Amino acid sequence: MRSAAVALGLAMVASLAASAPASAQEAEGRISIEAFTLTGTQFGTPSGRPTLVPTDPLASPVTEGDDFRTSSIQCSSPQAPFNNVGLDFSPDFPGVEDPASIRSIIEGEVTSVSKSGKGGTVEGTITSFRCVGGKETDKIVASFESDFRETSRSQEKLRGGTVQTTGGLMLTNGTFEIIEGTGAFDTLTGSGKVRGQFTCLPSTLKRNMAASCADLGAFSEGILRLNGEFSDPAPGPGGA
Repeated sequence: MRSAAVALGLAMVASLAASAPASAQEAEGRISIEAFTLTGTQFGTPSGRPTLVPTDPLASPVTEGDDFRTSSIQCSSPQAPFNNVGLDFSPDFPGVEDPASIRSIIEGEVTSVSKSGKGGTVEGTITSFRCVGGKETDKIVASFESDFRETSRSQEKLRGGTVQTTGGLMLTNGTFEIIEGTGAFDTLTGSGKVRGQFTCLPSTLKRNMAASCADLGAFSEGILRLNGEFSDPAPGPGGA
């Protein structure tokens, strides 16, 4: 009888364990954030829609200590083919569409400029908000630092397609680190490389009747690509 009772008890424990909800499993893999940002306050936007925050462009020519802020248009506007596929995890991040629509703000400072004025260093943050139902929700904040140099490169290849640019400042040897997250990303960490450029779109120059970024007096767009590794011990809101 004692053996039968023990067997029954073990069976009940096994049954309860099988029916209990599984705890969140650690997620890790590759992360890619593509931030297509504008200076709508000064130079307007291709869609005519407002940016998330007031902007302050990176001046041309660059000077040490210059602060800047560029921004995507709001989640309420669907006219954002590059930002609508701006966030990608591999493998997929639990509970997040893949790729996910985001809107980003790039803020930074020129920390040094070479004697020639054609290169230097920059640092700052990239804050990306996940778009859900036309609203900005969960965010990822990454700090970055990078060298930069003048470039005539006239395009940036993103998931949403190829962006035609007019050259500008290209980031080289750049790195990023995720320093904050909210909502689904509240315990997310990660790091990797940052590339891209501060540039002027042909449409921006045309809209503002300028021949070049130098003529405009600023770099009107910031297009940055973050690629690296991520990990999250408990993905999902309140996972910590």
